[in-house]
Amino acid sequence: MLIPSFFLSLFVLIMQGVMIPRVAILAFAPFLSLLTLRLKLPQALWIGAGAGALMDLLSEDPMGLHALNYVIVIGLLYRIRKHFSYNHPLHLSLFTLLISFFSTVIQIVLLFLFDRRIPFGGKWIFGDLIGMPVLDALYAFVCFAAPFTLFEKLKHIWMVFWLKRKNPSHISH
Repeated sequence: MLIPSFFLSLFVLIMQGVMIPRVAILAFAPFLSLLTLRLKLPQALWIGAGAGALMDLLSEDPMGLHALNYVIVIGLLYRIRKHFSYNHPLHLSLFTLLISFFSTVIQIVLLFLFDRRIPFGGKWIFGDLIGMPVLDALYAFVCFAAPFTLFEKLKHIWMVFWLKRKNPSHISH
């Protein structure tokens, strides 16, 4: 589930840059949510740093900013992961909302510390701080949680079908 979600995030990141560059979503937010919810802390931190390094290669921000951001976000939210389940679509969406919110706040702080070129207007509070995490949660639900849940349900139905077909019951005689 993690490998397909990584490639799905990468695909969305590339499509975001090509098709709709004005919509700012965190393409790796659902992937970071799955990392945090499924893996142990050291593994999640290393893979999150790798995803951030990939993001650094594709962005104009100073090198290492996204990797540091993703590591800090995973480290901060790892403690509350026990309240969420990666199997439940709503939980994954809500955890993605938290990842996106904290990532945005941390990114603004890091950009202010290392870059100092970011303009602060009143619109960014509604657009980036509130609107973007909600869009990321919807993106996580539509592109990650719902398809993976549907896949698991269909896989379960398929397995039950083949088990019943292999072992017919003798009660029906």
